[in-house]
Amino acid sequence: KVKHIINTLVELYDPNVLENDGSLKLSRYQASQLNSLDDTDLAWGGAEAPRQFAEKLANFEGIQKIPPPDTLKAELRPYQKQGLNWLQFLREYGLSGILADDMGLGKTVQTLAHLLVEKAANRNNLPSLVIAPTSLMVNWAREAERFAPELKVCTLQGHGRKQYFDKIKEYDLVLSTYPLLPRDSEVLLAQPWYLAVLDEAQHIKNPRSKVAETARKLNT
Repeated sequence: KVKHIINTLVELYDPNVLENDGSLKLSRYQASQLNSLDDTDLAWGGAEAPRQFAEKLANFEGIQKIPPPDTLKAELRPYQKQGLNWLQFLREYGLSGILADDMGLGKTVQTLAHLLVEKAANRNNLPSLVIAPTSLMVNWAREAERFAPELKVCTLQGHGRKQYFDKIKEYDLVLSTYPLLPRDSEVLLAQPWYLAVLDEAQHIKNPRSKVAETARKLNT
């Protein structure tokens, strides 16, 4: 009993991971470690949320099937429904994640379906942001108009994009590009986002690049 407490404390309280005030910021992916301390009399401060999350994970029985939204103007294939289920799972558990599939198999429509589910449930109280290569801006705008016309979409591209900076809050979905992310960082980092989507995310594979640094600072 003592050994597993010590092992957990040693890992959690590594001095190299403590904040300046001595507090510990625990990754959600480490929350399950707190479960091992449930049978102790130790008092923990500020750990209620991660412990609730750990308990939720401990009771996890599988990803739930989510019916595609009625507002989606497309019929999802079985594997696309799995993608929607996955995105909804990430949302329910408050996690970030990767939607990975071969090119041309409909990751965009799966993401749009996810956004429509959120809109129907009145959860998207903030605009969502898509950062994509410049070459995909037309595709995102076209597919949003075709498959998710209920979403109010704004494309931030070209010299005229600045006229929309003060109107971002009026939209459900904002589209921008990797080259513009650092250039428009003052505006994009000041705006809280409901969801941030990084399409073709290999563009931030270099963690020291300006675009990667800016992406990590997005308030989402």
